[in-house]
Amino acid sequence: MNFSELDRYLDELTSLHGIPFCDVAVMQDGKSIYRHASGYTDIGHTKPVTGNELMWLYSSSKVITCFAAMRLVGEGKLGLNDPVSKYIPSFANLTVQQPDGSVRPAQNTMTVEHLFTMTGGLSYNFLSPLYDEAREKQYGTVRFVSEFAKEPLGFEPGTDYRYSLCHDVLAAVVEVISGMRFADYVKTYFFDPLGIVNMGFHPTEEQKKLFAGAFQYNSGTLDHTAIPCENKYDFNPNYDSGGAGLFAPVGEYVKIISAAACGGKTPDGYRIFDEKCVPLMQVNRLCPRALNHFVTYRFHGYGWGLCGRVHTNPAVSDSLSPAGEFGWDGAQATYAMVDPQNRLAFFFGTQMSGGTFLYAVGHQKVRNLIYKGLGQ
Repeated sequence: MNFSELDRYLDELTSLHGIPFCDVAVMQDGKSIYRHASGYTDIGHTKPVTGNELMWLYSSSKVITCFAAMRLVGEGKLGLNDPVSKYIPSFANLTVQQPDGSVRPAQNTMTVEHLFTMTGGLSYNFLSPLYDEAREKQYGTVRFVSEFAKEPLGFEPGTDYRYSLCHDVLAAVVEVISGMRFADYVKTYFFDPLGIVNMGFHPTEEQKKLFAGAFQYNSGTLDHTAIPCENKYDFNPNYDSGGAGLFAPVGEYVKIISAAACGGKTPDGYRIFDEKCVPLMQVNRLCPRALNHFVTYRFHGYGWGLCGRVHTNPAVSDSLSPAGEFGWDGAQATYAMVDPQNRLAFFFGTQMSGGTFLYAVGHQKVRNLIYKGLGQ
């Protein structure tokens, strides 16, 4: 293994491209094979990144939520074809908005698979007046997402792709089946068994002191400005946003995705989900119309499966990773990848909004340099 080129690139991200800081961890066969951090976690450049900082994961939370739901699938407690209304009754009477603005009853039943695959027709419209009461009354996860069903869908479930609150609903489904609050479920079955102590939804006062600074990236001038270190999806202490609510340090998050890359099992034999779940997450599940709306400018050669993007065509993607690699990123430019074929996982951590450069170029370059360092 030779990761010198990767070292140089990560340092260039902070020295030449204006990225405030980055922290990358790579694991293979359940063991750490690479770790490198570069840059500063404060705007004054007085605090070099140490690798122990906490950061808001935003949509990288979705990976953990999918794993939590897949655990129930593996146990036979949750079916992909189950109607969402089986668990959250308000989803039994959905409506769909038509091109002319009118609304009619949905003809298709929204299923659990539609939640996994972002094909449920939901949106990210947290500005709707329906959610004001949920915020003010501090509804818990299940009660909060029950409000989502009152909004008309953007399309019939299963017919298209739209990035949305589907994984927040999926977290609520986990709550209903398990009888546990979602935060308690992931702590019990993921965090505690893996020795994870600083990952969660609602940081304590002590944990807040461990957060890296948050930044806004300026693509034109290749620099950044400081912004408040807050998560806009942390609505209240009772709501656990499965789609965007987690925080973690890089070294703890990578433990979970490493277990997924190793058939769902940790080095000491603990299983986060059944091994038969892994192949289910390695295939595209979008219909042609939905796939076209997903790919856009940065996902050529990829589809969407049961845990975010999934690599389908290396000849098109120009990626050195194998077909079947999957994962997702986050609104502040984190990036997770799970490669079951090579039992490999890596996580790119930072806390920077507006990181178009990283999404379009940086993440892919880091991924390919990891494989190059492995000699592939």
